[in-house]
Amino acid sequence: MPGVFNWNVQTMAFWRHKIAGSSGTLDQRHADLPVMGFGDHLDELRKRVFFALLGIAIAVAICLYFDQKIIDFLYGPYLMALRYSGYSVQMFFRKPAGGFISYLMTGVKAGVVLAAPWIIYQVWAFVAVGLYPRERKAVYRYIAPSIGFFMAGVLFFFILVLPIMLKFFMQFNNTVKVPPAQPTMLEQWIFGKAATTADVMRFPPGDKIKPLEIPIARSDPTKFPPHEAVLWYNASDMELKMHVGSMTLQISKQPAGVLFAPLPMWGDYLSFVTIMCLIFGISFEVPMVMLVLSKLGIVPAAKFRRMWRVAVLVLAVASVVLAPTPDVVTFSTIFVPLVALYVLGLILAALGSRSRQTPADEPSEPGRP
Repeated sequence: MPGVFNWNVQTMAFWRHKIAGSSGTLDQRHADLPVMGFGDHLDELRKRVFFALLGIAIAVAICLYFDQKIIDFLYGPYLMALRYSGYSVQMFFRKPAGGFISYLMTGVKAGVVLAAPWIIYQVWAFVAVGLYPRERKAVYRYIAPSIGFFMAGVLFFFILVLPIMLKFFMQFNNTVKVPPAQPTMLEQWIFGKAATTADVMRFPPGDKIKPLEIPIARSDPTKFPPHEAVLWYNASDMELKMHVGSMTLQISKQPAGVLFAPLPMWGDYLSFVTIMCLIFGISFEVPMVMLVLSKLGIVPAAKFRRMWRVAVLVLAVASVVLAPTPDVVTFSTIFVPLVALYVLGLILAALGSRSRQTPADEPSEPGRP
């Protein structure tokens, strides 16, 4: 049985070279690589999983300590869009413990994201023993810039694109109005007699009445008369509030006559932000992909230059799909950075092709061409 499970680095490298069509004996090519049995791999895997889980636990503890600040940063764009569109600034949940679970899971997910580089390193440390020195050197060289480009894409979406997108979505709701309240003859026959024009004419017009006067303040009052309900509008928070007994209540509001009203759910918003962050993070990997392809000789830099018209067309279509609004300004905020990334990729691809043509200073592994 030990012979059946004797999976080691030499065997993996042997089959890799067989598939690549290389020549030479196994011992000649891999004499410098360590031999690890199946049990050794299990021990290494167990150690790396333990270190990864330990890093996640530490990161989650840190994020739970700063959970309120993380919530302010994560939900700030959505709440700001709701506030400036006239809607109530709240996040809703369905279950009785939804508020506690939402608060807890925000810190947990933020901790996993914070620990992601550490997890990637543990995965890399596990598989690195099966790579050649040149391959390990290449990964060490490119993994940090790749993570940097990915984080730049995430921040670009979160800081610039997400507020524009949410503003458009919320303000679009205000353009769809409620249908008129006067029923047709058929509707009166189905639903019963409603208020007729003659009935409505008995009341005075709006300009003839004295409207309720509600004070406008820049901050909430702190002293209230006993046994009275106090109503005011907070201009800073853009909210109508009322104090009754010992509680200050926010009166639910939305623009008048609007057909669609959002119901902000914690899980839906978090899923939306996560997917869009992944899309923008991956799209910002274009320069690194072009560099690696040219470095390996798969796609030369000259071919990237010849394909610039096709690339610009693809980036324009992608910008139209990702842009939340059809206006030129929003389209440009996505299209121009993507084109700049492609230009940066052209520069990196040219440098990669040039360094590939002069590899004299790089020692090769035994038995490799």
